Amino acid sequence: MATVVNPRRRLGLPPLLKERLMVGLAELASTLLGHPAVRDARATTIRHDDRDVTIGVVEFSQYVSGPELRGHVWDRLGAGCGLDGVLLVDAMPLAGNTLDTEYVRSAVIAGTCTLFEGPADGVEERLLSIWTSTMNLKWIGVHDDFLDLGGDSIVAVEVLAKIEDEFGTALDVYDFMSTYHIRGVAGLLSEPRVLQQQ
Repeated sequence: MATVVNPRRRLGLPPLLKERLMVGLAELASTLLGHPAVRDARATTIRHDDRDVTIGVVEFSQYVSGPELRGHVWDRLGAGCGLDGVLLVDAMPLAGNTLDTEYVRSAVIAGTCTLFEGPADGVEERLLSIWTSTMNLKWIGVHDDFLDLGGDSIVAVEVLAKIEDEFGTALDVYDFMSTYHIRGVAGLLSEPRVLQQQ
């Protein structure tokens, strides 16, 4: 399966608001509401790390992960639709009748809402290819949690076997499961003890 990279990153374009909001916030929220696990959804754009990011805020009726919902939207509207992350909440955070953007900003800063980020180098691209093909998923970011993506111990063993084939390095299943995302696994592969095995 081909490696999927955020198109804005691949093109080296700055994340300008007008570029990123290919669809409106209302359409993003409406698309999120189309998922059977979603009870209520809203979308907002906040400033984070000197850029504008668009977050879907979702009240859910049954368990669903942020990456799964992001993939749901991207499958319908395309990866360039502007949605960067999905924040799952028990109850919609409101300030009066509007979405509490300070609550959303705090969640992003705290890491409660994982923002999509594509691979930064060849190692991450190769790992992304392994994860997408093994897990049969199209949209995976380098910070997406392996378990949130539907991974389990059986899938982990399969991913680890492919990593060993690809990199000539055997990783410990405990280290892999403790790291839980592509960027962390890339870090494991660059550690001196791993490099000595190659």
